Amino acid sequence: MKPLLLAGCLAFTLTHPLLSAPPLALADLIAQGDLYDQQLQTQASLAAYLEAEKLSPPNADLYRKIAREFALAMPDTPSNSAKLALGQKALAYAQRAVTTDPQNATAHLALAICYGRLASLVDNKTKLSYSKLLKSHAEKSIALNPSDDYAYHVLGAWHYEMASLNPILLGLAKIIYGNLPPASYEDATRNFQKAIQINPQRVSHHVELGRTYAALNQTALAKTELKKGLALPNTEKDDPGSKERANLTLRQLSP
Repeated sequence: MKPLLLAGCLAFTLTHPLLSAPPLALADLIAQGDLYDQQLQTQASLAAYLEAEKLSPPNADLYRKIAREFALAMPDTPSNSAKLALGQKALAYAQRAVTTDPQNATAHLALAICYGRLASLVDNKTKLSYSKLLKSHAEKSIALNPSDDYAYHVLGAWHYEMASLNPILLGLAKIIYGNLPPASYEDATRNFQKAIQINPQRVSHHVELGRTYAALNQTALAKTELKKGLALPNTEKDDPGSKERANLTLRQLSP
């Protein structure tokens, strides 16, 4: 091996978080992945969790954590085909989590989120099929754990999207769902309000409630919630995107 290439390999070994130390135990790898997740270091977190998977028996919580990181990696990927591939990996792990532990509320929520993340990347028929599954797993998550704010957020998003369907998609939805379940901006509002009641510090709850108020032409309420979301610090990877939607909606509401 050439000296320069050898030096480069050595440098990578010394600096890569999973290769710079002796092999870690399962619990240590999961803890490391959790820490990277908190620091919004998606790729490092995913690498730690995938290493942990090699050492772990079937583990629903680990599978849904892996699903989360694959899903969070989607916006960082430039092409839709790459986003779709990551989303499908996320979906597969979330499905595995639910299969491993059908009574795990967070696993059902992870699966609902994965269906939602994939919706914009698939054809309309698949999108609406995923929508039906999203609703089912979000409701299952709430039934198992009524104190999870994000489960209400996901269900609120379902109501918002269904209430926003154009006539063509609405007709297709009736075929996919059979008897189309009731959906409205008012139901979206109630779910986002419940999410805020549980966790008022989450940017996306306020932003999506504000967008829903805007859809209901309740301009003053919309501006209040959007500004609340913008005033909160970014603590999650999706927060910048939520704030972009908030600013766009505020511009649309301006006279």
